[in-house]
Amino acid sequence: MIDNSLALGVALGITASIFMNVGKGVQKQKVEVLKKGRKMFSPPYRRDFRIWLIGVMMTTAAAGLYSVSLKFTDKSSIVAALSGIGLVGLLIFAWLVLKEPIGIRELFSSALIILGTGMISYFDQPLSQAQKYNLSNFVYVSLALLVIFGALSFAGAKSPKFYGFAFSLIAGSFIGLAMILADMALVKSGGNLFTQFLNPYVYFAIISGILALTITQVAFFKGTAVLVVPTINSFIILTPLVVEYFTFGTLLNLVQYLGVAVIIAGIIILTTSPKQVFQS
Repeated sequence: MIDNSLALGVALGITASIFMNVGKGVQKQKVEVLKKGRKMFSPPYRRDFRIWLIGVMMTTAAAGLYSVSLKFTDKSSIVAALSGIGLVGLLIFAWLVLKEPIGIRELFSSALIILGTGMISYFDQPLSQAQKYNLSNFVYVSLALLVIFGALSFAGAKSPKFYGFAFSLIAGSFIGLAMILADMALVKSGGNLFTQFLNPYVYFAIISGILALTITQVAFFKGTAVLVVPTINSFIILTPLVVEYFTFGTLLNLVQYLGVAVIIAGIIILTTSPKQVFQS
């Protein structure tokens, strides 16, 4: 069951998730303006750039909300798991504003991701002792992920049908790493939201978030919002689960890992849809 502190953290995480998802939908709506170079600051492209910037501001606000949410939870993976909830807002935005096709496949796969998210959150058990992190393990896992990212970037550039998924995975993983770094910053500062800015982890988290924002735009150039954003969300969830184990030694219970399996099933169903994999 969820206690009051965790309930507040969950509420903040859900709010952040909605801002993150809809904000990325807004970015997708006007991402083509970035191809105009300096012209995007002048008419007639200035309006599109402003709309795109609103999307960036929404995702930036989400990062702050996620950071506060981490203070009221004891696992990065719990906050990360809430990223699936904002899919409802994204699906509505993609259908109404972006005019992207939303069918049974998209709805069912997104429902699976949301169900898995709920299972991870609801069946959480508090840690028996205070969090401690292993910096060396975090560095090793991060380096391994960077090698994987390099291979995915190459594969995405060579295969148009793999493009959107590959770069979405990388973007989501960078956000997941940012959450782990933000949690490490809080642990090092004793849970203080302000003194955490005196240690380097929070700034590495910001850099990781900026990389995620940049790579998200790359994914949007050829991937639909209904593919890109759920894939990003899924790896925001899955990356902390892996990195958290090596960094904090955190294990989830059986039902939560079943929730992870449900999320993965949703990813597979969504990303194997021919109409969502590639957008010319």
